[in-house]
Amino acid sequence: MARKYFRIKDVIKICRVDGEFIECLERERIIEPVKRRKLKLYAIEQVDRVRVARLLIEEMGVNLEGAEVVLHMREQMIAMQRQFNAVLRLLGQELKK
Repeated sequence: MARKYFRIKDVIKICRVDGEFIECLERERIIEPVKRRKLKLYAIEQVDRVRVARLLIEEMGVNLEGAEVVLHMREQMIAMQRQFNAVLRLLGQELKK
C-alpha cells in the first residue's frame, strides 16, 4: 500500500528542495501540511505541488505568484480530465446496451 503522508525530511529528499523552500510555500499557502501530534505531514498531492513548484521556480524561472497560478490551473485541468473520462465511460456503457 502506498504511503498517504510524508514527513518534511521525506519531501525534501523526494523533491530535492530544502526546508526553507517548503516553509516559503507554506507561508504563501501554496501547500498546506496536516498536523498530527506536533508533526507536519504532507499528503501526496502536496508533495506533488512542491515538486512542480520547484520545477517552475528553479528550472523555468517562474516567480512564486506565477507558480501558484500554474498549480491552480493544473489542478483544474486534471479535474476536467477526470470529468471527461467519467463522461466517456458513461457513453461507453450506454453504447454497449
